Amino acid sequence: MLNNVQAVWRGQTGKGEIVMHLTNKERFTRCAFGQEIDMLPIQCDFSGRGLRQFLARKGITNVSDLELLPFFDNHVLYAYMNGATLRLKTKDSRGEASIRDEWGVDWDTDQDLYYISHPLEDWDALESYVFPDPMAPGYLDYAEDLVRRYGETHIVTAYHFCTLFERAYMLRGFENLMTDFYLEEELLEELLDRITEFQVALAKRYVSIGVNCGRTVDDYGTQNALMISPALWRRFIKPRLARIIAVYRNAGLPVIHHSCGAIQPLVGDLIEIGVNVLNPIQPKVLDLPKLVEDYGDKLTFFGGICNQEVLPFRTPEEVEENVQEMTALLGKNGRYIIAPSNGIGTDVPQENIDAYFRAAERCRRI
Repeated sequence: MLNNVQAVWRGQTGKGEIVMHLTNKERFTRCAFGQEIDMLPIQCDFSGRGLRQFLARKGITNVSDLELLPFFDNHVLYAYMNGATLRLKTKDSRGEASIRDEWGVDWDTDQDLYYISHPLEDWDALESYVFPDPMAPGYLDYAEDLVRRYGETHIVTAYHFCTLFERAYMLRGFENLMTDFYLEEELLEELLDRITEFQVALAKRYVSIGVNCGRTVDDYGTQNALMISPALWRRFIKPRLARIIAVYRNAGLPVIHHSCGAIQPLVGDLIEIGVNVLNPIQPKVLDLPKLVEDYGDKLTFFGGICNQEVLPFRTPEEVEENVQEMTALLGKNGRYIIAPSNGIGTDVPQENIDAYFRAAERCRRI
């Protein structure tokens, strides 16, 4: 499929027809803010291993999101931080069994985003722990290059990897963090404040280099429920997440928030603190008709095509039917980015990826 960067939107005024040429950047931005668009934005993201497999089938050895552009009309490019995040996302293991990130967390290179260490497992380590520097030289070199090359035509979004809650439990260990909410509130507040300071400074740096969207990544749900209560999330996470999001909203930019799991009780709060676009919209986890009823005119949905059951295990015809059904439901108000409900993994057959490509191109024309 060709990369359809230029498209036409026609509107009527008292002076006659006006023709606007929408780039992918303009289309996504207008969709994020609930404005009229010519057609729905589309996106196809992969897990690291899934991307490597897809590109290998095309004879491409360089693992990069940018290699997808000749095959699919992706609207969003992710401005990963240099270092561990970029290496993990591009499967650049360099033969190493693990990669240590700037927070001191080790990641298993044989798996997709699987962390294996907790540098603050003991609170005593906090006193000597050195927090990463968001202003470190070279930290956003990859992001700056993306802005230069694609910032006028595509969404080049900031990428706050493991923003708050996830970063805290990676540092402390999940079980430790769960008890911290009740037994170590002061220390937890201090840790979350330091993480927030990093993320706010990083957001300001992203804005300064010219990204045209913000994106926070923080999973709050399991398949069936939230990992912490709404009350705890609103006390410990919400006000800090709001500070990060405010950097982008104050710059006039849209904000994507990614959170897997059953997060429906928090959606209204996310809208309240400035989230425009919610991702990944998992159909096996969320009540989608209720989500559309409650928030369809206030929020843009990004995802929804089932990659827990449909993409990996159903026929190409069923994949196309799922794209059509989700577009009709989630795109009811024109605020929808057609996309899988998470990055496509190695379990998805090529014929189903092709079926998704075909159906997304067909169903996007509203």
